[in-house]
Amino acid sequence: MKNNNRLNWALATTAMALSSPSWSASGELLGVDYSLSGLIRVELAAKTVSDENPYNQRGNLFNGKEVERNGGLNVGTLLGLNLPIPISAPISDTATRNGVPADNDFNHSQVRLESTLQLKFSDNWSATAKLRGIFDAAEYDEFDPDSVNSNAAGYLYGEPNYFEYDDFENGGEQNPLEIAGDNYMVDFPSLYLDYQNGPLLVRAGNQQIAWGQALFFRVFDVANGLDLRRHSIFDFASEEYADERIASPAIRVSYQLNSNWELDMFAQSFQPTIYGNPNTPYNVIPSQFTVHDRYSSVDEEVNSGFRLKGFIGDFGLQFMYTNRYNPDGVVRWTKSGVNRDAPGIPLSGAILAETPLEIDPTGVWSAEEWFTYAGMARLDGTEGLNKIVTDFPASQLLLARPVQGIDAAKEELDLFFILTGGFLNNPLSGQGGGGLRGHIERTYHREDVFGTGVSYVFSGEPGSWTDQLILNFEVSFTPDKTFTPIDLGQEYIVEDEYVTALVLEKYQRFSRSFPATYMVFQWMHRSESDLFGRHLSGMGGTVNNTPKGVDGGWNGLVLALQQPFPGLVWRADLSVLYDTRGGLFVQPALKWKPSGNWNIEMFYNHMDGYVDGANENENIMQTVDWADEFGLRVAYQF
Repeated sequence: MKNNNRLNWALATTAMALSSPSWSASGELLGVDYSLSGLIRVELAAKTVSDENPYNQRGNLFNGKEVERNGGLNVGTLLGLNLPIPISAPISDTATRNGVPADNDFNHSQVRLESTLQLKFSDNWSATAKLRGIFDAAEYDEFDPDSVNSNAAGYLYGEPNYFEYDDFENGGEQNPLEIAGDNYMVDFPSLYLDYQNGPLLVRAGNQQIAWGQALFFRVFDVANGLDLRRHSIFDFASEEYADERIASPAIRVSYQLNSNWELDMFAQSFQPTIYGNPNTPYNVIPSQFTVHDRYSSVDEEVNSGFRLKGFIGDFGLQFMYTNRYNPDGVVRWTKSGVNRDAPGIPLSGAILAETPLEIDPTGVWSAEEWFTYAGMARLDGTEGLNKIVTDFPASQLLLARPVQGIDAAKEELDLFFILTGGFLNNPLSGQGGGGLRGHIERTYHREDVFGTGVSYVFSGEPGSWTDQLILNFEVSFTPDKTFTPIDLGQEYIVEDEYVTALVLEKYQRFSRSFPATYMVFQWMHRSESDLFGRHLSGMGGTVNNTPKGVDGGWNGLVLALQQPFPGLVWRADLSVLYDTRGGLFVQPALKWKPSGNWNIEMFYNHMDGYVDGANENENIMQTVDWADEFGLRVAYQF
């Protein structure tokens, strides 16, 4: 656990200062109306299962597990001979990955400070500044690279860093309005100036742009990426990414054309999605990978778009167009640039530097581990190996050759792991070491997103299920969208994608003693990728099978309920997301507001990736079904 007494003291002092009544104020100063408010909130998520995050070093499924490695050198392929019968020279050993398994009590332990200042200069001019500070107490079993003799390249691949993420060598942050360190961040989610004159509103500065009507799902909501460093996607579902959506500098212009139609336009600095860092609680990128983020090549690019929204009779209509760099990015193999010899193989480091591979014990140790994690990442382990060989010719100096089929791939992979694990230093021991990290680069690609939507409010008998039932339907189309290749080769997958969402929402009163219940039902369909943006052709891979992909697109269903109690002191929530290939997320929640300043929220996140005998690695919940937790947020508002 990190120990930063100065930072703890600073945060405590700031919290006391901001909690003072003098900081919660409104009034007028020098002719400017002002309002200052904020909150301090403690956020905890306690684990309710023994499973650890398998994408982190200390949660790796192979830690402490003895694995038999059966390598083979295909003599015919090596000599360039097309022999009718494969002839191989077998080399075998056993290896036990040296990672120390974690035993965490918490997934999440953070303190949040927020302060919002609103200024009104005149009837036309106003400004908003929101300051946010986050401190992670790091109450986790953290990865210690010294415990496994790791010297992995890259700033983020030593001890965990919870917030810095920008530069491969030095860390830092990409957002110009953010300061971050190992376990803290301070930023301005809002810092903008408004000018309003009749039907015209111009907003300039750091801001979010949130379009669309869907819960969990994002169809029109394409302007901003997500910041997943804090509680990932596991906060209150009803907050609809309000804390995760990344703000960036923009100019936004809204104009009320007439009583029925409004035009909303923006131009905004591009900011990519921020994923959880390696070996942090909600990391979902296997930590055997080293990611080179190429954001610096597009850090001066601008996204832009418009939305036209209005009514024709009883129907609401909206039309959207956005030209953007996809904030999620895509990845592929890249040269490691790490010159480190394999044990017993002099000069091999110079060769490995020209391939995506790096010698380090935090990498993959066996073909079994390789194919297990390829399936979990929705990648093709066999073709991923072949692309290392064909896209990086230097790998052939290490006896690598393209293979046919998973069995041949396992044999060649185990040969690599045996030889690079020190076999030549002690060929008779039967026990090997290991570790080959894979280097990938994250790149960003421009795309056009077209969208349209329709809404309708039904009028039924008062109190009936159809009375004031709201229907929203949204569809977006992205031609020539770029996806990560499932073999991580240099050629990306480029295909058209359709995304649709049907939303039904309604307030229904079941008792005169209770306020009305808010209910939402949703259905989303994606033609080419799952909810996390992974191409469907990579679905279904396992330790013994390459992925066959799935047909019919991706489909998800959502049911959400909100029930306030009399007096509005309590509110019960329920949010359910179902992946129709057998994945389930359930979040029951309870909110309690004992006084005007205090707000206490309790929730339980349950994930199940194997509902009704679901196939392995075919639904989104199998990526996060280790993360069951009880969450608690205690906030003091001022």
